[in-house]
Amino acid sequence: MAKVIGYDEETSRKIRIAGLLHDLGKLAVPNSILDKPDKLTEEEFMVIKSHTYYTKEILKEIDGIDDIAEWAANHHEKLDGSGYPEGLKGDEIGEIDRHVAVCDMYQALTEDRPYRKGLELKQAIDIIAKSAKDNKVSGESLEILKEVVF
Repeated sequence: MAKVIGYDEETSRKIRIAGLLHDLGKLAVPNSILDKPDKLTEEEFMVIKSHTYYTKEILKEIDGIDDIAEWAANHHEKLDGSGYPEGLKGDEIGEIDRHVAVCDMYQALTEDRPYRKGLELKQAIDIIAKSAKDNKVSGESLEILKEVVF
């Protein structure tokens, strides 16, 4: 997506790294929760949500990648303020954070999970489109994603 948008090579490389590391904090989440085939309890969901905090904390320890740490940690923020870890809203969420969030949602929907098989491309795009309509994710980011995957 970064190249389609027209980011320079260095920014594109950093976004790619953020995409690869965005779930690094899941190392702090017990496998019994990550691999649970049933619905998570409220407490388990809170533990899952902590992965964004741990992603940022781990990456902050590396000098010179503050932007990568932010982009990786903010991939569950929602435009309406209902996301996490910080509950950012609207313009508080950076452009790149918005793109990473849509890519994360696409990945989460299309890959197999312990509790369900991955969705087909069209189904995933339809779900993301509904999230964009509901002001959860960026419609602009969705359009760019569609350009990349179709």
